[in-house]
Amino acid sequence: MGSFLIGTGVTLVTFYIALIYGSIAIGLIGFAELVLMLLACLYLLIYCRHITADIRIPLTVAEKGKKVTVQLTVDQTMLFPAAKVRYRVRCRNTFAGYARNFWWNGAGLMRGMQCMEKRVVLSHVGSYEYELVKVRIYDLTGLFYVHKKIKRFADIQVLPELDAVAVQVSERVRRYFGEAESYDDFQPGTDVSQIFDVREYRPGDRLQRIHWKLSAKSDGLLVREDSQPLACAVVFLLDMLPQMSGKGRHMRRSREAYAETFLTIAADLVYSMMDAGCPHYVAWQEETEIKRLRVEDEESVSLFLMQFMECQKETAGSLRQRYEQQYRCEHPVHRLELTPELFLVLDGQTLADFGGDNWRQKLEEMELVL
Repeated sequence: MGSFLIGTGVTLVTFYIALIYGSIAIGLIGFAELVLMLLACLYLLIYCRHITADIRIPLTVAEKGKKVTVQLTVDQTMLFPAAKVRYRVRCRNTFAGYARNFWWNGAGLMRGMQCMEKRVVLSHVGSYEYELVKVRIYDLTGLFYVHKKIKRFADIQVLPELDAVAVQVSERVRRYFGEAESYDDFQPGTDVSQIFDVREYRPGDRLQRIHWKLSAKSDGLLVREDSQPLACAVVFLLDMLPQMSGKGRHMRRSREAYAETFLTIAADLVYSMMDAGCPHYVAWQEETEIKRLRVEDEESVSLFLMQFMECQKETAGSLRQRYEQQYRCEHPVHRLELTPELFLVLDGQTLADFGGDNWRQKLEEMELVL
């Protein structure tokens, strides 16, 4: 409504000048300004009731530095057009914890559905949320406008490029057998506390494995197969800083740089351990709880990246202490930790410091022995 406030001020000034000089002509001009403003206000208010808008991004995942198409659609059912429309859009990187607001200019509105495409470059990794906050609709003169709130969202994730890190896995880690909360759904194991399946007796099966109660109810002998616990010998703790506060371009760039460095290091290590045949747990803090995910294949690596980039890192504190308290019954062979200061720690010993500008070179040259 800012344009109508300006128009009201101009009209009042016109009437004031007409009164001072006693000019009927200037008074008629003021009256014409008032009528024009009232008609424009009535026209735009009716127009707002007949218009809908939306925002969408055809892709759900994009590469860093590549152009992405953002589509803005407007559907209006009135017969008469509008001079033009502007879109108020908010882009928020939920992983880095910053947001930017900007206006996008559109063309004139005709009756029916119209689509405008905007090409943007996402230069940093993270989970992006584009919000169409409101549209600004101009009347036929292009002088007056009104806002209509929209509140529509579109999401896209920019994943980091995964580079392999040298990882050596010991036999102790490969043959690790421990307690776990989940079990393999596809193959039996040696955990007698959990039944994987019951099958018919085969020559060579031990008598201790016969399920006597079920066998008594059937015509033959049935053998129980034990479950295979999905235990992990390595736990990788990602203790990322909570989202930093502060405004300004410098602070935004600092958040972007820190978040991208942390995510790239974590993603490369997770991928490399998986590629070396080392199933492991990845854990991180999200608000008041600990999120944990088992990583053993490329699908679980992608799932980790999706979930980690979408988490809200707003709780500070020692992730290691909270994890040990929550999973006190577990005894992994190794505990790997990426600290808020970008130190890589293995079983209490610092392996690398990625806090400098040469963190990529250090990551490429390091060798992780588990």
